[in-house]
Amino acid sequence: MGGPPEIDLTLWGKSRGLPGRYPLVCHLLDAAAAAETLWDDYLSPGLRASLANELGVGERHARHLLAYWAALHDICKCMFCFQAQDETGLGQLSGYPEVRAEPKGHAFAAHVWLGQLLVATGYKVGRKSSPAIRAAQLLGGHHGKFSPFNHREFRDPLDSLPALGDGKWEEQRQAIAALVHKLTGRPEPPQQVSAAGGALACGLVILADWLVSQDTFLHKQIGAGLPESGDVACLGRHLVRSRASASRLLREAGLGQLTFKPGGFSDDFPFTPNGLQKSISECLPALVDGDPGLLLIMAPMGEGKTEAALHAGRLMGEATGMPGYFVGLPTMATSDQMLRRVDDFRRRRVEGADSLTLLHGMAWLNAAYSAEGDEVGVLTHDPMATRWLRGSKRGLLANLAVGTIDQALLAVLRGRHNVLRMLGLVGKVLVIDEVHAYDAYMQGLLKVLLEWLGALKVPVVLLSATLPVTVGRRLAEAYLVGAGCRDRQVPEVTYPGWIYVSPRAAVSVPVGSRERNLYVDTHDVPIASDGRPDRSAALREVFASLMRDGGCAAVVCNTVAEAQRTYLTLRDWVRESRTADGNAPVIRLLHSRFEAQRREEITQEMVGWFGKDAGGSRPRGAILVATQVIEQSLDLDFDLVVSDLAPIALLLQRAGRCQRHPVLDNGRPDWARGAMRLVVLTPTDQEGTPAVPRAWPFVYPTALLRRTREVLADLPGGVVAIPAAIQGLVDQVYDESFGDETSPITDDDVARLADEQTKDLYAQMAAIPTPGRIDDLSQLSGDDFVNEFSTRLGADSGRVVCCTVAADGRLMLGDRPLPVSEDGGRAGKKWFTKDQVRLVMSHTIPVPGTWLRGLSADNAVPPAWADNPHLSDLVVVRMTGEEMSGRLGDRALWLSQEMGLSEFPSTTG
Repeated sequence: MGGPPEIDLTLWGKSRGLPGRYPLVCHLLDAAAAAETLWDDYLSPGLRASLANELGVGERHARHLLAYWAALHDICKCMFCFQAQDETGLGQLSGYPEVRAEPKGHAFAAHVWLGQLLVATGYKVGRKSSPAIRAAQLLGGHHGKFSPFNHREFRDPLDSLPALGDGKWEEQRQAIAALVHKLTGRPEPPQQVSAAGGALACGLVILADWLVSQDTFLHKQIGAGLPESGDVACLGRHLVRSRASASRLLREAGLGQLTFKPGGFSDDFPFTPNGLQKSISECLPALVDGDPGLLLIMAPMGEGKTEAALHAGRLMGEATGMPGYFVGLPTMATSDQMLRRVDDFRRRRVEGADSLTLLHGMAWLNAAYSAEGDEVGVLTHDPMATRWLRGSKRGLLANLAVGTIDQALLAVLRGRHNVLRMLGLVGKVLVIDEVHAYDAYMQGLLKVLLEWLGALKVPVVLLSATLPVTVGRRLAEAYLVGAGCRDRQVPEVTYPGWIYVSPRAAVSVPVGSRERNLYVDTHDVPIASDGRPDRSAALREVFASLMRDGGCAAVVCNTVAEAQRTYLTLRDWVRESRTADGNAPVIRLLHSRFEAQRREEITQEMVGWFGKDAGGSRPRGAILVATQVIEQSLDLDFDLVVSDLAPIALLLQRAGRCQRHPVLDNGRPDWARGAMRLVVLTPTDQEGTPAVPRAWPFVYPTALLRRTREVLADLPGGVVAIPAAIQGLVDQVYDESFGDETSPITDDDVARLADEQTKDLYAQMAAIPTPGRIDDLSQLSGDDFVNEFSTRLGADSGRVVCCTVAADGRLMLGDRPLPVSEDGGRAGKKWFTKDQVRLVMSHTIPVPGTWLRGLSADNAVPPAWADNPHLSDLVVVRMTGEEMSGRLGDRALWLSQEMGLSEFPSTTG
């Protein structure tokens, strides 16, 4: 009898964009080579150990297994319906029967066919979690979505899926499978494939496939010469060439291993550590010498938590073999700020593959991150990250990444390619800042993520200045449950301080902090007939000294509309009060509803005025009226902060902008020296009874506003001792132990808890199960309706672009025409250039989703925008007249450089 049949090189695996058809077996061997090289040169040592553990084998064995699996991922392209996509190629095939059956995707076909193949090579079968079924499922999921296991399909794949084809189709599939098994070292079957191991293995297979599917790589492979025949020797030589090419491929993609220069905290940062930073630097190394764990840092605003986290992350990453970071933040603005800080740290301390990515929807418009290119998404130069890493869904694969927390939460949201995101997270330290800023829905998703990371032995750092103890405990418990330590008690945080929990340790470490008194004044403000608070009288009283003697203050309003009205009130008062010598405070407005470029201009001006390094640029007298955008996004310092009533955690965050930097103390006016002061405006109805303005319950729960008001009323002497009193105040407001005489439950308490429980339920529906609760990998993908879920519940908003109408009827953005057709291009293709898209996006303004109902034809975008991912969802507002007025559906709007977009005109005088 003869040996196994020779592999047919006319079976193609790639053809689009190539000078010829690329043999299927060559693509499979390329993927195997990429998997090997990713294991050797990209996966961190800790990730290799974790993945091998989830497969129940040693690391060398795991390397061979993953290469073998990668070489099987596209094997069912050896199928009539796939090969028939290229009629020319199909005509070159000889002896293959035509298959008249409903076409099926090759990924699903692999899911069906591979199970019996793996059983024949010794893989155990039985339960859904058995190695044969798990491996077949994970390879069938290489397009990012898993199919559910079906016993009938598994037992008889050719009968249940006729599209696979019998005869020579089956003969070639068997021959290819035998060949790649031999060339990848004939790996023995694993004894287990855990759900987490299957997810990570699939992520690695996807990554290997994407790398070797690039046109540039395939052109080079074809140029170097394809195998002359399909025998083992020729294909073995092709695998050797692929291995040599894969190393270069990873370098070009920006994938590699990262290391840090040795040293302590003073090497990480060019200053002496404070009490918090010194405590972590001295105590943490002994705790992380073993199993990875979770570090929760709780300290007041302005205490250097970011530097403490980066230093701690370096210690934890090095100890566990998972160096690098993903730093997750609440907003795009905070992410943009953090990017600069991480980049500074990277340039000082990192060696090796140090690509740094910025991950949020508008990252490509960030001038500090995005180099100029010929068209959107194609960059000619980038000092932070390669072009490849900037591609869709790839940014988390960089060793260093900064972005919104959404990027991490997507790893546990049921949807396509979540396993690739998980792979990107698992090889590094996860740092989540401003943990208090996330609602119950996002906290629910975060708990699922922490349980996954605990199971996969990933270090985690959480940061907050105002986190309720109960929330911090739940997050730590989720991590410990994942790590298999369900019964370990989470120690109490002594504020300020930090806790560290792991399978081996559970410690709480208090730290020293700068002691200060925050003086809190409350001023009642009446709610006017329009349902909004009238702040005018209170602000005149509060700012009397500032008007006379100078100083810098912030007024923080709970809604954009109220910030705009408050600004107009103060602006008119300042004009009326201007003295003969012209001394009067300057006044500015900052909120989210400015054009993007204008908001950035104002932001940078405010940083120049009120930042730590303002120096002589700090005005003698100034008032900034703002919304919550200054709570977390900006490092600003004011002599006085005035705020609308808000939940206590956020009031304390706002107060953290008051006399933040001691270096500025000598320049403060006499009325502000030695007195860190927060003024809280508490609304009342016509009878003087505390009330909640009409719009505020859409921003904050009524219960938290009431409880905060009660806490402020009981402050001894109106003083908050920082840091001693912060945790107690936060826990008192967010306390969930209602129903006794000291804390009777009210209707608004019930409403708040019901809302949080509902959001937590939605999080459970949207999230994938935790690793121990998965018996079928299709649970990672969910049902078809998962697209309705997102990382933020009820985030109903859109973006508008305001245009003027020229005399010839053209729509204009400033002095430039609105791009209405594609421009530029190569090889006959057209696209909107990056400059065109940047022009439009720099003029966009976020608006509530309720504003986008009942739009008119005038609000439609140009037809050519329909296929552009950045432009298609925008809405156009045509502005006319000197006051720049226009209509968004039935809503009248005004736009100005001073006020941004508003529902009422800015009167000038």
